[in-house]
Amino acid sequence: MSTIFVIFYFAGEKIKEEDFQLLAGAVKGEYFVSQAETGDHYALGFNYLPDKSSRGSILHHQDLVLLADLRVYNLDKLKTHFDFANEYEAFAKAFLKWGISCADYISGEFAVVIVDQKNNEAHLIRDHIGARPLTYCYLAKHLIFSSHEYRIAKSGLFPTRLSESQLIKRFFRIKSTYSQTEYEQIFKVTPGHVVTISRNGVRDTAYWHPEKIKTNKSIIFSEAADHLRQLLISATLARLEPGKTGVHVSGGLDSTGIACILADYIDDKNRLIGYSWTPEELNDAGDDKNEKDFIDEFSDEKGVMVRYLTLDKSDFARDAVEPEFEIMHMEYPTIRMAGKDGVTTLFSGWGGDEFLSLSTLGSFNHFVFSFKPVWLLNYVRKCGIRSTIYAIRSEILPLLVPFGLLPSFRGMEWSNLRFFKTSFIKKHWKIIFFHNRKNIYGFGGRKGFIFNLLNNYHIPTRMDTWSHYAEKYGFEYKYPLLDKEVLEYWFSLPVRFTHENLDSRLLYREVMKGILTESIRTRRDKSETLRIKYSQQKMVEGKEYLESLFYAIPEKEHLPYFDLKAYQKLFDNELPKEGLTTWFQFELRCSYLRNVELVKKYIAR
Repeated sequence: MSTIFVIFYFAGEKIKEEDFQLLAGAVKGEYFVSQAETGDHYALGFNYLPDKSSRGSILHHQDLVLLADLRVYNLDKLKTHFDFANEYEAFAKAFLKWGISCADYISGEFAVVIVDQKNNEAHLIRDHIGARPLTYCYLAKHLIFSSHEYRIAKSGLFPTRLSESQLIKRFFRIKSTYSQTEYEQIFKVTPGHVVTISRNGVRDTAYWHPEKIKTNKSIIFSEAADHLRQLLISATLARLEPGKTGVHVSGGLDSTGIACILADYIDDKNRLIGYSWTPEELNDAGDDKNEKDFIDEFSDEKGVMVRYLTLDKSDFARDAVEPEFEIMHMEYPTIRMAGKDGVTTLFSGWGGDEFLSLSTLGSFNHFVFSFKPVWLLNYVRKCGIRSTIYAIRSEILPLLVPFGLLPSFRGMEWSNLRFFKTSFIKKHWKIIFFHNRKNIYGFGGRKGFIFNLLNNYHIPTRMDTWSHYAEKYGFEYKYPLLDKEVLEYWFSLPVRFTHENLDSRLLYREVMKGILTESIRTRRDKSETLRIKYSQQKMVEGKEYLESLFYAIPEKEHLPYFDLKAYQKLFDNELPKEGLTTWFQFELRCSYLRNVELVKKYIAR
């Protein structure tokens, strides 16, 4: 694991050593060491933990200087094109052979910057799915680059402030622009893209085009499942590294499927530790079998120890206001446990719901817009009138009602306007009232839904956060279900395999035959009831902690965009005990506190 950083001057200036040291100091975490070098117009380096294997490297090849945080899983295929000594040289030679499209020939997880000294250009290249983070600022012909936006902001090399447009979009649940970070002038490289920066400015180019993959109409279901099984096993084992290995475990299919593959191929079970979000102290969710029962069956069958989430009274709220950790903050206790256990990698089944183990979600939309009346009748017959009405409300009507005016499916939270000052609302009225709320289902049927999920970028958004914190604790995440070769093969399969007989996750269940604990593989009752119940309980318990944080903020540190009286009233009110309102009001409190801390910690006043 490693983090990388660069300064590049495009106007012919000499690098200022003091600027580079500011950046290097900002990106260097506790216990990390650095390796760096300086040229005439560039300076670059990477950080790593001395007791862990570094995946960072600096390579000179012809007129190129390559700085990479890199893992490549298809080196054998690359060797059919050219010879190389290591994966870093392979990437450099791939660039010389294929240009900025080179990353499409590479299956791996990487953040790479290539300085082309001959053409005075820098190319920022990110892997297909965004497993490794990559951010940059290009200002006054100066490029500043780092793995994470917070480290760029912390350097103080240029003035920055919170992005007001992103702040509004988060508060009102409007789809955010993925490339725009929470800070003005700092941007993320979009997964599957190359950002080329030169004297002429910034050019963003997509190199990964899964939507162009042709469907194999002749393949049969069993053949597809067999091949996917082999690809998934290979993708999982390719990501194994020496040392202790952690893996998410639940009573569901995705993460536990990966855990079963690891358990089958790791001889020393002491190397493998399972981590569950399911709290051990809450065992009764009203089901015949709760999540812990399924997890225990996996643990007994595979001989793998599983550690359960445990939180004290204020832990949930404390984690939720961590300034860099907004997405899925329930993962933070897992990160702490994994760091304490000294794991090298933590495997996750994240992404399965969207792709390989995609449920029947979106099927109704597909039948409507693909004009399949027989399948629609089958849907009504098998799922019932109530589910059909819900599908219409969630998958069809939001496409027809603009601007989040439909309250039945995550409609616009107009009541949140009261938390902003009138002058701020006037300034951003176009974003607030005439935003684009593109529905995830769309008019493109099942294939369109699948690509909407991919292009929604909620997967890399979560991975960005997890990566930042995992590095602090000395490990990195692995996502075998999002392997490039696995996904590209899955995209080539007939769409009917994803909703055959309206049997949820049918293809993945077939892939997992003989691997996944059978009681989990065949269950049809997976729910988040227990975790939701636990989360809501912890939200209510954390109310006093959040209130104490709010009233401890000095007057000068409160943010100028917000109506402070409205927020004081919110913090003084009790949190509802359950329901969506609990989540929404808890998020409103946490969002304000996070933004105050983001300004305090990273923006000089």
